[in-house]
Amino acid sequence: MSLQISMMFLLVLFMSYFFLGRAIDCGGNQVANTIIVDQGGKGAFKTVQAAIDSVKNPNDQWVLIKINPGVYEEKVLIHPRKPCIILKGSGNNNTIITYNSAANDIGTSNSATFHSSPPNVVLSGITFKNTHGTEGPAVAASIYGDKTAIFECSFTGYQDTLLSSKWRQYFKNCYVEGEADFIFGEGQSYFENCKINATQAESKPVGFVTAQRRDSPNSPNGYVFKGGRIDGNGQVNLGRPWGPYSRVIFWETYFSSVVTPQGWDQWNLTISDVQKTVFAEVNCTGPGANTEKRVGWEKKPSSLNLNEYSLSTFINKDGWLDNLPSI
Repeated sequence: MSLQISMMFLLVLFMSYFFLGRAIDCGGNQVANTIIVDQGGKGAFKTVQAAIDSVKNPNDQWVLIKINPGVYEEKVLIHPRKPCIILKGSGNNNTIITYNSAANDIGTSNSATFHSSPPNVVLSGITFKNTHGTEGPAVAASIYGDKTAIFECSFTGYQDTLLSSKWRQYFKNCYVEGEADFIFGEGQSYFENCKINATQAESKPVGFVTAQRRDSPNSPNGYVFKGGRIDGNGQVNLGRPWGPYSRVIFWETYFSSVVTPQGWDQWNLTISDVQKTVFAEVNCTGPGANTEKRVGWEKKPSSLNLNEYSLSTFINKDGWLDNLPSI
């Protein structure tokens, strides 16, 4: 990647923290404009990025970008000043956005095939893939904006596949694949009926599904997995804490035997710090759901206020999910 492109991604990342992190009004729940992307020239644009670039800046109304079937080999960026964008693919088996980019000197987030910074973004029916390989971080998607809703999308990578980084994010019927910390970040994120595929080779050390970061007991962020399942190869821990107050809840999730008996890893925290984390399993099933040999600092379901982790309470108190445009 050129120095110019690297600097552009760093600038966008900086702006995403300080400019438009929180959601705005997109003029209700009606789509104001529709743009077609088609590699064969049957749409307004042949690349996804060109379609996004055509959206006015700043944007304040819902714009639907329909992406026709195809493999789009490009890095895609939604600028912080372009909220209210819907990317709708033709199904995650038919619309694929892919790129080969490693973290190296450009940073983990900047390696992302897809990077979304603004609030009020909807993704549907797309696969986001980083094909870098099996050495080091290489992000398929990094999500920073508040009120980001993602339906039936796939995220494929190896290490650090999905960066659920900031604010409220909702994933429904999605697929995430990886080996090490492949769902990570500071997001306040709810995963409903999502399939997680651990690709840990048997010759490799034990992997980790999550690395959630939470540095304060008063922070609203954390990861909740409701339903869904974890399958795969080798052995994988449910997560490890990227901060002393990390919070990950698996609720009514099916665990195949790929999940390790201990379930969680202490990483580099002291015992006193790791006891501040909220790692828990609630009514999970499957051969990997036996909790008899779990780490002693895993929270018991009886110690949790489960209402706190419901969809309506955890990320949807203001009803934003109910007011999204119908696509």
